[in-house]
Amino acid sequence: MLAGEKSYVVQVGDSPFSSQYGQIDVHRLKRTKFGGTVKSHMGKEFRVLEPRLPDMMRKIKRAPQIITPKDAGVIASFCGLNKNDRVVEAGAGSGALTLFLAGIVKKVYSYEVREDFYKVVKRNLELCGVKNVVLKNRDVTAGISEKDVDMVVLDMGSPELAVGEARKALKPGGFLVVYSPVLEQVGRARNAMEGFNFVRTIELISRDWEIGGNRTRPRTRMLGHTGFLTFGRR
Repeated sequence: MLAGEKSYVVQVGDSPFSSQYGQIDVHRLKRTKFGGTVKSHMGKEFRVLEPRLPDMMRKIKRAPQIITPKDAGVIASFCGLNKNDRVVEAGAGSGALTLFLAGIVKKVYSYEVREDFYKVVKRNLELCGVKNVVLKNRDVTAGISEKDVDMVVLDMGSPELAVGEARKALKPGGFLVVYSPVLEQVGRARNAMEGFNFVRTIELISRDWEIGGNRTRPRTRMLGHTGFLTFGRR
């Protein structure tokens, strides 16, 4: 919901929604169609909108650091993901990339070795109503069951240990993507990716700007380094 410059993600239940602008009766909220408006008891008008992925990302529970939208978007564009694709990811972490991929491709097979992270991802998938993800509490280095997949994404401490399994799972022309917070991981992964084609490593920096008057300039704070992305094609 939107109220002025503020937005709220509401999971409708039995309790009224409360904010600094007052309370909204849950029954009124349920009757309001997306795009419509509803007022709080203080008279503040809210616009009711269908939540999109960026909205839901504010609601999910987080365990480890997530792959941010700026990196996820480049993964999707570089690999040309589409609605017919089948992809594998390991590890799932908090499920942020899982949710992003599930909104694009036909099927996501997600491997997460840690049971505590697995439970977090499972909860987040249920919260968002995602149905096209097969979540596995398994070590990807022990083998990938799926074959002829379009992409494998590795977000793990020792990605080089899973490159061989990724190679076997990928179809000819399929993409391997390795997300690495530190350069040491990049080096190990690239050594293991010998035989892959078009291997490249990039880093993305996101910077907002302040616009207005005579003070148009980059903001002092910015989303700098998050991770390195290494791409290769089988």
